Amino acid sequence: MPPHLNIALSSVVLRLLGCLLMLGALAAASPVKASEAGTGGEKIRRIGYLEAGHFWLFERTFQAFRDALQERGIRADFPADARFSPGWEPENMARLPQAAAALMQRDDLDLVVGMGTAAMKALLAANTGQTPIMGMGMADPVAAGVVAGPEDSGAENVTCHIVADRWSTMFRVFHDVVGFRTLGILYNDSPEGRVYAALDDARAVASELGFGIAEYGGLSSAETEAECRAGLDALRAQGMDAFFIGPLNCFDWQTSNVASLLELLNGWNIPTFARDGSDFVRAGALMGFSTWNFGPSGTFLARQAAAVFNGTSPRAIPMLDRVEPTIAINLETAGRIGFIFPLDVLVVSDEIHERITLPAAGKEQ
Repeated sequence: MPPHLNIALSSVVLRLLGCLLMLGALAAASPVKASEAGTGGEKIRRIGYLEAGHFWLFERTFQAFRDALQERGIRADFPADARFSPGWEPENMARLPQAAAALMQRDDLDLVVGMGTAAMKALLAANTGQTPIMGMGMADPVAAGVVAGPEDSGAENVTCHIVADRWSTMFRVFHDVVGFRTLGILYNDSPEGRVYAALDDARAVASELGFGIAEYGGLSSAETEAECRAGLDALRAQGMDAFFIGPLNCFDWQTSNVASLLELLNGWNIPTFARDGSDFVRAGALMGFSTWNFGPSGTFLARQAAAVFNGTSPRAIPMLDRVEPTIAINLETAGRIGFIFPLDVLVVSDEIHERITLPAAGKEQ
């Protein structure tokens, strides 16, 4: 190699070594904060979480959200000291506002998730207008007064997920298929309980289509299995000939003997519609929405979160999600209660279960 090229290359190598040594020194002098570390150096987002109490729907929704964040390459941390779930018992529910205030007073969170109507109302009551709040797992945020409308959350730092016409469509489909005269509904007689039961939608559709509603609002916030059994007896005495399975704790596979409640209703030859997915239909409900779209819901929520992390005002993020309902039916249940599905229902159903199959160990999977 010519001497002048050898000298030039040696000079370049020395300069590169000098730059590397300087970068190493800077890195040692200015360590990266844990909240900003991650693969590729992207910031790790810290996310707080509040729910009133454990519910299987909350758990699945949140897991779908976390999975979707990971799929988008968003690194997230969920600090244990920023996660609160007081419990559904009245004395525990009384601690919900304190937990909400604790989350809203922190300045180290990039986002706070309010899971369910009660949690979101508590966060809004403690809202400082600073930390972004995202609502999940709510039956009807508009009817509950959580947001001002389907296109406006009403607060600059608030957004959530809204599915258009979900519950009115559900009651119409159930009535079109079964043709019941009196629909039974159980609920806790509180603002949140009435929203969870989609009571206003049920009443509106009942008025429109001409069927009656048998209501029992005597459940406590804990919604125990014993309370629900007493409620079902009361609804039967009122003449219900169909029953709506709403998001009640007594219909949570992880905490209650749901199979016994379904057996009771089927023994009375009562057609049932399960709001929350095909697990219930597979286990003995006559029909219901197919498996709750947790994957797409998680993707929708992760997209909202990504917009927040990229600097978009939560209030400016679209909340309305228009999805077509999908239907599941159970043929064994139909045979047990003496119901024959119309041919067109068999044709359009997305899931047809020929047998009653309980989740493993009687628990929701």
